[in-house]
Amino acid sequence: MDFEKLVQVYEELEKTASGNKIREVLAEFFKQVPKDDVQIVAYLTLGKIASDYEDVVLGMAEKSVLKAITVASGQESSKVNKLMQKSGDVGLTAEEVMKNKPRTLVPLGKLTIHELFEKLHKMASSSGAGSQDLKTNLLAGLLQKSSATGAKYITRIALGTLRMGVGDMTVLDALAIAYTGDKSNKDVLEQAYNICPDIGIIAETLAKKGLNEVKKVDVYVGRPIKMMLGQRVKSLEEAQKKIPGEVTVEAKYDGERIQAHKNNKGKVTLFSRRLDNITKQFPDLVKHLEKAIQEKDYIVEGEIIAVDKKGVPQPFQVLMQRRRKNDIEAYIEKIPINFKVFDLLYLNGKSWMDQPYFKRSKELGKMIKKDSEVMLTERILTDNVEEINVFFHKMLNKGYEGIFIKSRAEDSVYQAGVRGWNWIKWKKEYVKEMVDTFDLVIVGAFYGKGRRSGNYGALLCATYNKKQDQFETFCKLGTGLTDETLEELPKMLKKYTLDKKPVRLNAKKEMEADVWFEPAIVVEVFGAEITKSPFHTCASGLALRFPRFIRFRDDKDAEQATTSKEIEQMFEK
Repeated sequence: MDFEKLVQVYEELEKTASGNKIREVLAEFFKQVPKDDVQIVAYLTLGKIASDYEDVVLGMAEKSVLKAITVASGQESSKVNKLMQKSGDVGLTAEEVMKNKPRTLVPLGKLTIHELFEKLHKMASSSGAGSQDLKTNLLAGLLQKSSATGAKYITRIALGTLRMGVGDMTVLDALAIAYTGDKSNKDVLEQAYNICPDIGIIAETLAKKGLNEVKKVDVYVGRPIKMMLGQRVKSLEEAQKKIPGEVTVEAKYDGERIQAHKNNKGKVTLFSRRLDNITKQFPDLVKHLEKAIQEKDYIVEGEIIAVDKKGVPQPFQVLMQRRRKNDIEAYIEKIPINFKVFDLLYLNGKSWMDQPYFKRSKELGKMIKKDSEVMLTERILTDNVEEINVFFHKMLNKGYEGIFIKSRAEDSVYQAGVRGWNWIKWKKEYVKEMVDTFDLVIVGAFYGKGRRSGNYGALLCATYNKKQDQFETFCKLGTGLTDETLEELPKMLKKYTLDKKPVRLNAKKEMEADVWFEPAIVVEVFGAEITKSPFHTCASGLALRFPRFIRFRDDKDAEQATTSKEIEQMFEK
């Protein structure tokens, strides 16, 4: 298929504000797509060249894409960069530049979606010395074979910034309409997608084999399953009504949920809740699992938590330092981990997802051999609300987030991708919601991306340390800022802009802002929780989780902001 046909559809989608209209446009287009091309079209329409779990990354930086535009157009790089500064969008820059390229640069034949897909994969697989030049030249070649409008979408795909209001569920809706004539069949596609979160596989199976074959899509070791989620309740008494009788009560940790797969060849793969392949970040967990679970093949779920040398749990922010590409071995030593296992989804060639939780849990207990780093979650069995509450507070005292209450009924199956009533979560935030607000000082800003491009996307906010007469970073604030506020911020802060970090600001390198400001503007901020953080300096390492902008405090100057001492006292309480 000619890529320009896809470009025409993308243009229509980009101009469409209605979600239903987008589905209709896509459905009509899918009807015209050759069955051999459906998989590619499904991926590209989401701005991807593979599913998330396949770990296929183009790795194109904005600078490299702008260079490719320069090469493809024969224009001066200064002109390209000037247009980029004006538009703030690489795609629009590419379109404008390619629209005005010299007439001597004629297109080198038509670009098909197969060639585009193949070249993008070649770019993703290239690495080592000279790889960036190779990627730039391959991208330039694609731009030379496309229209100016096509260049806009190619560059956005290369950067992972294709945003047309189309998501996974949008594509599934369109596929259901196109190939079954009934949008309600999207439920079947979604159930399959929860087990096999690969839009290309679902699209191709439906187009070539029909709906009944989609219903047969099953678990495959090495391909993640969308994770089951828990419901919320207002009280433990309500939880007992939702899940009557005896329940399993497990600790809820302040870590990262992991789905661990081992195939029959012994290969262990780790997937995050977002279905990203994070095996390379945790090679120590792979070794621990090889020692602790020696079954032929399996899929288990658990939570990775950071611990200190004595095994004491550490905050989530500490664990996140392990999510890195470099110095992995050094950080294995610096930040050890535990893996708290709580569910079994697959074992020795058979799915366990349709088994009740108490059976899955029992089998899981048999599988795990003694290992100091891999263990079952802390848990109790009870039908007593008071016992649940005692266990909950015991877990909080250990530094955990709260508890999960899980059904032990015969129908307590694993519901992939569903937030169902088989699991209920109970966290400390639900017991006593934070109602305090904080008056914080704007000390820096980070440039926005996407629809916030050209404006500040987030603000770096600080408390005031009266004793030291300095400001200490406390949070990055992006939520709650309206489009109007974001447009006004550069004007409001212009007079306070500095070319370097404020002298009185104590900030770590992890909080290096794009723009610095003299501490002057105060904002009122709401937050969910004060937590320890290795990245912020307030009271030697406290931060505000889920901050939300409320209003500007024009009636306060910087030194009247919430003090670091106040924050420390709140945290201790």
